Amino acid sequence: MQGAAKMRHIEEVQVTVGSGRNARSFAIPASRKQEMVKFISRLKNTAPEKTFSAEEVLPELADDTQRPATMLRGARQKINMTQAELASKLGDVRQHHLSEMENGKRPIGKDMAKRLAAVLKCDYRVFL
Repeated sequence: MQGAAKMRHIEEVQVTVGSGRNARSFAIPASRKQEMVKFISRLKNTAPEKTFSAEEVLPELADDTQRPATMLRGARQKINMTQAELASKLGDVRQHHLSEMENGKRPIGKDMAKRLAAVLKCDYRVFL
């Protein structure tokens, strides 16, 4: 029988972009705070209407080998689910396999992408 899984606590900071009714808040890992501060400081020199792609904000999304891993980690964290909880909902998947997928060490096949998408309530193609 497995022991209780340790849930690593991730320190987060809140980032609010915009103001008034257009304000949107995001939680980001505290470890990414300095990177985000640099990015936002660059925004001061751009037109307020300019939009930025996800790849400009999160460069790891531009790397095709890391994108599925990043998307999986983000989708799971978005709904505040641990790897152990996701593994349990998937049934026959071990937590360490999910960890390997989230770190780009294990590929996510089409069937697994569809199963993940069903639990995480998103399009399976983001994991491919």
